[in-house]
Amino acid sequence: MLHKGHGPCPRPAHGPTCLHINGDRVRIMSPSSLEQIDEALAALAPRGFTIGLHIRYSRPVRRISTYPSRWIQAYTRANLGVGDPMVIWCVLHQGSIRWSDLARIMPDPLNVMGQARDHGLTHGVALSWGPPESRSYIGAARDDRDFTDTEITRMSQLLRRAHDIVERGASLRPILVDALEAIACGMTYDQACAALGISRTALRYRLGQARTALGVEDNGHAIRKAIDAGLLNGVSVSGLSKGLPTGPDGD
Repeated sequence: MLHKGHGPCPRPAHGPTCLHINGDRVRIMSPSSLEQIDEALAALAPRGFTIGLHIRYSRPVRRISTYPSRWIQAYTRANLGVGDPMVIWCVLHQGSIRWSDLARIMPDPLNVMGQARDHGLTHGVALSWGPPESRSYIGAARDDRDFTDTEITRMSQLLRRAHDIVERGASLRPILVDALEAIACGMTYDQACAALGISRTALRYRLGQARTALGVEDNGHAIRKAIDAGLLNGVSVSGLSKGLPTGPDGD
């Protein structure tokens, strides 16, 4: 998807465009999958990113985070999401804003931004797209400088593309995603019930509802279809990202 070149980058009518990243001229192909979008965001955000798609019932349908693992763990343990200025801004607004500007207009009673800086997330940007009842967002970080306007524009394009991909795919309520993901993670029914705080009857009911919504007859096919639709790559049961590494130093 990303191709570094040294000469002028052609701009065919329906082909790649160009972007300068860290001084390199990079050829950008239009992403056709969520995995390609994740890879493009990883190239743009060296200190990690979070992307949440279609916030419904107060939870995103799909969420990926590649921030440093120590920051993910600290954020999760302290439940910082309830007071995260970036998340609140994205829920209330559509567009983009650098974290440096966000700090001047949004209260931060839990010192989320300060704690993020302590973990190396010094500069960042928040982006949001979609209607209030199904909004998608990106938070991206660097430790060396602010994101350029060109980089923010590219991330906005990626967010809209990801939003559209998931909109076209299957949709599940978050509690059904949680049930499927617990089984996908290799948990037994008893372990899944303990992790989710529900009974075996409730777990079986939720798995049945998920299978019905996805149009399949068994959990294995439901998991496969949900993965293909980008529904099981988020953070729910495990609390950590799947399929992508955390930050560059693994902190």
